[in-house]
Amino acid sequence: MPKLIDHDRRQQDIAEALWRVIQRDGIGAVSVRDVAAEAGISSGSLRHVFASKAELLAYSMRLVATRVRERAQAHTSIADPWQRALAVLDEVLPLDDRRRCEMEVNLALVAESPAHPLLKDIALGAQRQLRDACAAILTGLARHGLVAPDIDVDAEAMRLHALVDGAAMHVLLGDTDTPDSAHRMIDEHLRTLA
Repeated sequence: MPKLIDHDRRQQDIAEALWRVIQRDGIGAVSVRDVAAEAGISSGSLRHVFASKAELLAYSMRLVATRVRERAQAHTSIADPWQRALAVLDEVLPLDDRRRCEMEVNLALVAESPAHPLLKDIALGAQRQLRDACAAILTGLARHGLVAPDIDVDAEAMRLHALVDGAAMHVLLGDTDTPDSAHRMIDEHLRTLA
Protein backbone atom coordinates (compact mmCIF):
# COMPACT_ATOMS: atom_id res chain seq x y z
CA MET A 1 0.00 0.00 0.00
CA PRO A 2 1.47 3.43 -0.92
CA LYS A 3 2.41 5.74 1.93
CA LEU A 4 -0.04 8.62 2.39
CA ILE A 5 1.42 12.12 2.49
CA ASP A 6 0.40 14.32 5.40
CA HIS A 7 -0.31 17.56 3.51
CA ASP A 8 -0.27 19.76 6.63
CA ARG A 9 3.05 18.30 7.80
CA ARG A 10 4.49 18.76 4.28
CA GLN A 11 3.44 22.43 4.27
CA GLN A 12 5.03 22.97 7.67
CA ASP A 13 8.25 21.21 6.65
CA ILE A 14 8.55 23.43 3.58
CA ALA A 15 7.80 26.56 5.61
CA GLU A 16 10.45 25.59 8.14
CA ALA A 17 12.90 25.11 5.25
CA LEU A 18 12.02 28.65 4.12
CA TRP A 19 12.69 29.88 7.66
CA ARG A 20 16.16 28.26 7.60
CA VAL A 21 16.96 29.90 4.24
CA ILE A 22 15.85 33.29 5.58
CA GLN A 23 17.91 32.91 8.75
CA ARG A 24 20.98 31.69 6.92
CA ASP A 25 20.93 33.78 3.74
CA GLY A 26 18.31 36.52 4.19
CA ILE A 27 14.98 37.13 2.49
CA GLY A 28 16.66 38.21 -0.74
CA ALA A 29 18.05 34.70 -1.20
CA VAL A 30 14.65 33.02 -1.06
CA SER A 31 13.78 31.19 -4.25
CA VAL A 32 11.57 28.19 -4.86
CA ARG A 33 14.65 26.21 -5.92
CA ASP A 34 16.64 27.06 -2.78
CA VAL A 35 13.73 26.36 -0.45
CA ALA A 36 13.03 23.06 -2.22
CA ALA A 37 16.70 22.07 -1.86
CA GLU A 38 16.63 23.01 1.83
CA ALA A 39 13.48 20.91 2.28
CA GLY A 40 15.06 17.98 0.42
CA ILE A 41 12.44 17.93 -2.33
CA SER A 42 12.29 18.93 -5.98
CA SER A 43 11.03 22.34 -7.10
CA GLY A 44 8.14 20.53 -8.78
CA SER A 45 7.17 18.87 -5.51
CA LEU A 46 7.27 22.23 -3.75
CA ARG A 47 5.08 23.79 -6.44
CA HIS A 48 2.62 20.94 -5.96
CA VAL A 49 2.19 22.11 -2.35
CA PHE A 50 2.58 25.88 -2.92
CA ALA A 51 1.63 27.14 -6.37
CA SER A 52 3.76 30.28 -6.03
CA LYS A 53 6.47 31.87 -3.94
CA ALA A 54 3.91 34.40 -2.69
CA GLU A 55 1.69 31.56 -1.44
CA LEU A 56 4.67 29.99 0.36
CA LEU A 57 5.64 33.30 1.98
CA ALA A 58 2.06 33.94 3.14
CA TYR A 59 1.71 30.45 4.59
CA SER A 60 5.06 30.77 6.35
CA MET A 61 4.07 34.07 7.95
CA ARG A 62 0.73 32.65 9.08
CA LEU A 63 2.52 29.63 10.55
CA VAL A 64 4.67 31.88 12.75
CA ALA A 65 1.54 33.62 14.09
CA THR A 66 -0.28 30.31 14.56
CA ARG A 67 2.54 28.75 16.56
CA VAL A 68 2.93 31.79 18.80
CA ARG A 69 -0.84 31.90 19.39
CA GLU A 70 -1.01 28.17 20.18
CA ARG A 71 1.82 28.40 22.70
CA ALA A 72 0.25 31.47 24.30
CA GLN A 73 -3.13 29.73 24.55
CA ALA A 74 -1.46 26.75 26.24
CA HIS A 75 -0.68 29.05 29.18
CA THR A 76 -4.34 29.76 29.93
CA SER A 77 -4.33 26.86 32.38
CA ILE A 78 -1.78 28.61 34.65
CA ALA A 79 -3.76 29.40 37.79
CA ASP A 80 -1.74 32.39 38.99
CA PRO A 81 -2.88 35.41 36.92
CA TRP A 82 0.51 37.11 37.18
CA GLN A 83 2.47 34.08 36.01
CA ARG A 84 -0.09 33.45 33.27
CA ALA A 85 0.26 37.03 31.96
CA LEU A 86 4.04 36.85 31.90
CA ALA A 87 4.04 33.42 30.26
CA VAL A 88 1.76 34.64 27.47
CA LEU A 89 3.84 37.77 26.84
CA ASP A 90 7.07 35.75 26.89
CA GLU A 91 5.81 33.86 23.83
CA VAL A 92 6.29 36.94 21.64
CA LEU A 93 9.77 37.73 22.96
CA PRO A 94 12.81 36.08 21.33
CA LEU A 95 13.85 34.36 24.56
CA ASP A 96 15.17 31.16 22.97
CA ASP A 97 16.25 29.85 19.56
CA ARG A 98 12.73 28.89 18.46
CA ARG A 99 11.19 32.26 19.31
CA ARG A 100 14.24 34.11 17.92
CA CYS A 101 13.83 32.24 14.63
CA GLU A 102 10.13 33.09 14.46
CA MET A 103 10.80 36.76 15.10
CA GLU A 104 13.62 36.97 12.54
CA VAL A 105 11.44 35.28 9.92
CA ASN A 106 8.45 37.46 10.73
CA LEU A 107 10.50 40.66 10.44
CA ALA A 108 12.00 39.52 7.14
CA LEU A 109 8.54 38.78 5.78
CA VAL A 110 7.18 42.12 7.01
CA ALA A 111 10.05 43.80 5.15
CA GLU A 112 8.99 41.89 2.03
CA SER A 113 5.38 43.09 2.28
CA PRO A 114 5.69 45.94 -0.27
CA ALA A 115 6.34 43.29 -2.91
CA HIS A 116 3.69 40.92 -1.51
CA PRO A 117 0.73 42.94 -0.12
CA LEU A 118 -0.91 39.84 1.40
CA LEU A 119 2.01 39.74 3.84
CA LYS A 120 1.05 43.19 5.11
CA ASP A 121 -2.51 42.01 5.78
CA ILE A 122 -1.21 38.96 7.66
CA ALA A 123 1.21 41.13 9.69
CA LEU A 124 -1.56 43.59 10.58
CA GLY A 125 -3.77 40.71 11.68
CA ALA A 126 -1.01 39.37 13.92
CA GLN A 127 -0.47 42.83 15.40
CA ARG A 128 -4.19 43.17 16.12
CA GLN A 129 -4.12 39.79 17.86
CA LEU A 130 -1.19 40.89 20.01
CA ARG A 131 -2.93 44.15 20.92
CA ASP A 132 -6.08 42.20 21.83
CA ALA A 133 -3.97 39.80 23.90
CA CYS A 134 -2.43 42.75 25.76
CA ALA A 135 -5.91 44.10 26.52
CA ALA A 136 -7.11 40.65 27.66
CA ILE A 137 -4.07 40.27 29.91
CA LEU A 138 -4.68 43.65 31.51
CA THR A 139 -8.39 42.94 31.93
CA GLY A 140 -7.56 39.62 33.58
CA LEU A 141 -5.06 41.22 35.92
CA ALA A 142 -7.60 43.94 36.78
CA ARG A 143 -10.20 41.28 37.72
CA HIS A 144 -7.72 40.01 40.29
CA GLY A 145 -6.94 43.48 41.64
CA LEU A 146 -3.49 43.52 40.03
CA VAL A 147 -4.20 46.59 37.88
CA ALA A 148 -5.50 49.83 39.36
CA PRO A 149 -9.20 50.41 38.64
CA ASP A 150 -8.55 53.81 37.04
CA ILE A 151 -6.27 52.38 34.34
CA ASP A 152 -7.57 52.87 30.80
CA VAL A 153 -7.16 49.31 29.53
CA ASP A 154 -7.23 50.27 25.84
CA ALA A 155 -4.58 52.97 26.24
CA GLU A 156 -2.46 50.74 28.44
CA ALA A 157 -2.80 47.84 25.99
CA MET A 158 -1.32 50.11 23.32
CA ARG A 159 1.63 50.97 25.60
CA LEU A 160 2.16 47.34 26.63
CA HIS A 161 2.06 46.26 22.99
CA ALA A 162 4.69 48.87 22.09
CA LEU A 163 6.85 47.85 25.07
CA VAL A 164 6.70 44.17 24.12
CA ASP A 165 7.52 44.92 20.47
CA GLY A 166 10.38 47.24 21.46
CA ALA A 167 11.81 44.80 24.00
CA ALA A 168 11.64 42.02 21.41
CA MET A 169 13.55 44.12 18.89
CA HIS A 170 16.21 45.03 21.46
CA VAL A 171 16.75 41.37 22.36
CA LEU A 172 16.84 40.38 18.69
CA LEU A 173 19.55 42.93 17.93
CA GLY A 174 21.44 41.73 20.97
CA ASP A 175 23.47 44.72 22.11
CA THR A 176 20.99 46.57 24.29
CA ASP A 177 18.92 43.99 26.16
CA THR A 178 19.11 40.32 27.05
CA PRO A 179 16.21 37.88 27.23
CA ASP A 180 16.32 38.14 31.03
CA SER A 181 16.30 41.94 31.04
CA ALA A 182 13.40 42.05 28.56
CA HIS A 183 11.36 39.64 30.66
CA ARG A 184 12.17 41.66 33.78
CA MET A 185 11.22 44.93 32.04
CA ILE A 186 7.77 43.58 31.12
CA ASP A 187 7.28 42.24 34.65
CA GLU A 188 8.30 45.54 36.24
CA HIS A 189 6.09 47.54 33.88
CA LEU A 190 3.05 45.44 34.73
CA ARG A 191 3.76 45.88 38.44
CA THR A 192 3.64 49.69 38.04
CA LEU A 193 -0.01 49.38 36.94
CA ALA A 194 -1.16 48.17 40.34
